[in-house]
Amino acid sequence: MLWLALRFSHLALELAVSLQADSVPLVIRELGGSRQQVFDANTAARRLGVRQGMSMKQAQLLIADLTILDRDAVRESKGLTRLAHWAMQFTSRVVLQPPRGLLLEIGASRRLFGGVTTLHRQVIASCGQLGHRPRSAIAPNPQAAWWFSALPKTRVIIRDQDLREALETLPLGCLELSDRQRQALRRLGLRYLGQCLRLPRTGLRRRFGEEWLERLDCALGHRSDPRADFQPPFRFEVRLELPAEVDHCSGLLFGLRRLLQELGGVLLGSDAAIDRLTLTLEYADLPATDISLQLLRPLRDPGYLLELWRERLEREILPAPVLGLRLTSAEFQPADHTNLGLLGRASGCAEGAALWERLQARLGREVVRQLGVVADHRPELAWSQNGSAEGIPPGRRPLWLLEPPERLRQGPQGPWRDGPLRLEQGPERIESGWWQGRWVRRDYFIATDSHGARLWLFRQADDRHWYLHGRFG
Repeated sequence: MLWLALRFSHLALELAVSLQADSVPLVIRELGGSRQQVFDANTAARRLGVRQGMSMKQAQLLIADLTILDRDAVRESKGLTRLAHWAMQFTSRVVLQPPRGLLLEIGASRRLFGGVTTLHRQVIASCGQLGHRPRSAIAPNPQAAWWFSALPKTRVIIRDQDLREALETLPLGCLELSDRQRQALRRLGLRYLGQCLRLPRTGLRRRFGEEWLERLDCALGHRSDPRADFQPPFRFEVRLELPAEVDHCSGLLFGLRRLLQELGGVLLGSDAAIDRLTLTLEYADLPATDISLQLLRPLRDPGYLLELWRERLEREILPAPVLGLRLTSAEFQPADHTNLGLLGRASGCAEGAALWERLQARLGREVVRQLGVVADHRPELAWSQNGSAEGIPPGRRPLWLLEPPERLRQGPQGPWRDGPLRLEQGPERIESGWWQGRWVRRDYFIATDSHGARLWLFRQADDRHWYLHGRFG
């Protein structure tokens, strides 16, 4: 196995300022005991001297117009869960490492992405698109990967035989020890993990406890380290609070892109797709409004879904500025794996479905409709406008029907329309609908006129008159 650790050290700050510019000094405030202190600060605040752990009074003395947000542990937990959704596009095994970390088992998927280096690069780049800049590390077990992720520079250790040597040079500050344990190590003059490994285990157990030794054995690979995998839901529902009011629909696309990337990750990791999405717009003084997007077939491509939403939102007029977004999906469906053509293009059916979905998103479901077939032998009742396909009527049918059917003249040798018509196929008896009060009894023929056009004719069983019902292309 091979594990990739992602340590979101600034998760609270990144969630709070995900849609804001970094030029405004901003800090996350935390209550430590009876003292209010800086939990995190953005780049603009750090440039002016604000540091983590500083009292809020000192920070406000340094920056008079400092923007202050309270730390929200619930929002951080939900944000980490959303990141787990996103991470499933890279592996089916994602482990939560609360409060600010994820562990990804990438040993089984590295070949799919072109190797460890390429996979790691894609993960970090995708994180950047979501507004996160985590520290990362790769190691043969999750505990070692998590410890190495505390280093400012990424460590990549693939072979088990290289693990112990790398751990020996690991600073003890990366191990997330308690204050009492740190003081004990400082009194002993220990700075690196390798110095601890040379001490007797009885002394380490007495000073640091059995739990710390178990974690050390897991990091060294001497002990198994089972972790509970993150279990994605059967439907997707995520809310994004906007840091500023948005008064036009195009401004919603940036936040919507983030939600769709998270949706795409969980769908890919679950090998699932969705055919309906609902975007809820939340206002300050008005009830929330829902905007639905119906797909012709289940999909999971976030880029394509964003294009459909762009078309859909162009038809909307916001009644008030939007403060939050909520994206909800229908229940997940198994993904339909279809092969591409020889040149890598989608099939004609897929291209036709994509065109229908784009037109419907732009013009509305009530304007754009797709013809479908219905299991009914009567031609005038064997179609629908909602694109459903309950069944396919038997026999060959023309695409265009005449409404009402055109009555034809009777010639010396049969039906006549600008000349004699030559019967090529038939008769095909259609007798149906008596239970609905719309009983038809007809004999259908395929005929050719003097110009070579192929026509669909029928004779009524009761009056024996000829009628033109449709034309073949």
